Amino acid sequence: MQLRLDKPLPPKGGKVSVKIHFRFNIPLDGAGRFGRQYTRDGVVYQIGQWYPRMCVFDEIEGWNTLPYMGLGEFYCDYGDYEYFVTAPAEMIVYGSGDLQNPAEVLTATEIKRLAAAATSDKTVTIISAAEAGKASTRPAARGDLTWHFSMKHTRDVAWTAGKAMIWDAARVNLPSGRKALAMSCYPVESAGDTAWQRSTEYLKASMETYSKELFEYPWNVAVSSAGITPGMEYPGMIFNNFNETKARLWFLIAHEIGHNWYPMIVGSNERRYMWQDEGFNTYINYIATDLFNHGEYVNAPAYFDKAFFASRDYMQFMQYKDPLMTVSDAMTEDQHYQFYGKTAYGLNLLRTVVIGKQRFDYAFRKYTEAWAFKHPTPYDFFHCINNATGEDLNWFWKEWFFTTWQLDQAVTGVTYIDGDPAKGALITIENKGRMIMPVAASITQTNGRTETLQLPVNIWYRGGSWTFKYPSTAKIEKVVLDPDHLLPDMDRVNNNWGYGK
Repeated sequence: MQLRLDKPLPPKGGKVSVKIHFRFNIPLDGAGRFGRQYTRDGVVYQIGQWYPRMCVFDEIEGWNTLPYMGLGEFYCDYGDYEYFVTAPAEMIVYGSGDLQNPAEVLTATEIKRLAAAATSDKTVTIISAAEAGKASTRPAARGDLTWHFSMKHTRDVAWTAGKAMIWDAARVNLPSGRKALAMSCYPVESAGDTAWQRSTEYLKASMETYSKELFEYPWNVAVSSAGITPGMEYPGMIFNNFNETKARLWFLIAHEIGHNWYPMIVGSNERRYMWQDEGFNTYINYIATDLFNHGEYVNAPAYFDKAFFASRDYMQFMQYKDPLMTVSDAMTEDQHYQFYGKTAYGLNLLRTVVIGKQRFDYAFRKYTEAWAFKHPTPYDFFHCINNATGEDLNWFWKEWFFTTWQLDQAVTGVTYIDGDPAKGALITIENKGRMIMPVAASITQTNGRTETLQLPVNIWYRGGSWTFKYPSTAKIEKVVLDPDHLLPDMDRVNNNWGYGK
């Protein structure tokens, strides 16, 4: 809806008040974003995207006029939220932000347990399975209660409610010394030491990792809610499927709370560039997985398993017909997961092959800090990483995000200077595809000596063939390109030369 003002809104402090009456019936499944989950002890409501909101006006596009069609999820602006939820007294409401009236809607026991959780690194039970749904958990037996929440400088708010959920919480330790609270609420049938009883542990660990590695979590509370939603993110509130367990639950929670960094803190335009939040978030999920509980889930399959970073899946990533810069809703349903996988794979290549972990981690953190609570375009990301790494990576940005080019490195020949291996070998390699990448060449001589040379991407700047001198002392037995299978090479047969030649 477009509202036309009688006169322009003055800059730097101008105000306009808009009051809208709205209502809707809560659907069973709100397109995977919110809905109702029927459980043994009643309905769990997960409520997001529930009120009319302002479009973003940015300095690049002006008003965001792209419609919401489902796949391209969010582009939201920042503001301060005060909201009130009136619900039957038997229900407990969990919301984004800080609860402002706990004495009116919680019991003295629950308030005391929450205070204990705020000082505990171990999960503290606020409402147990035995207590869930009992009258003793509510300050009033009947009627309605109004819950008042406040959240500052956020893009959105969401909430969940139910009358018989387990509730637990734990302290989150942030780099500045400030503390936050991680909470989970889930129906009794979701309990179990391989299931939702670990939700708060997973949430706390993810928040601490992202706060340390990227940018400190800016709010005071985060809630992981179990319900009908397969996995959905809102500031301070994530909706996850109540049936998930083990590694899948870990990765789901790490992924959805990770969205609080991208795009909730770093406010990119997901309507246009889905990779700029889904891909970044998938990438950081693997960082968190590597660090969680001594690598408990490092090799366990999950929604997006470790194969996203392994070359065995490069064929899938590199054969999509549309480049990553395709507008989100224009990507076909069967291809849109490249926004997650190809982006994460590309960032990992930059980190582990092209730039190195120390420089890339520094640059990625600087991007996050520079664009927190702002609206970066892809070009802001590209320029920021170039500047912070001190390296022109435009060749990579072009091929990885703007094209569907493929990589095919090959060894095409080995000769010897004056025909004498003791004087050195001349090794010729070719780049047969349009994509370019640095080269790792493992060289083995017949005397048993093996070493791996690292050749920079610059060797391809003047053409697709490169010959380099190798100081051999014996015949070359074999040459293998990309011996660790890190690159998305489409033909590995021609990566090998030798084996007895």
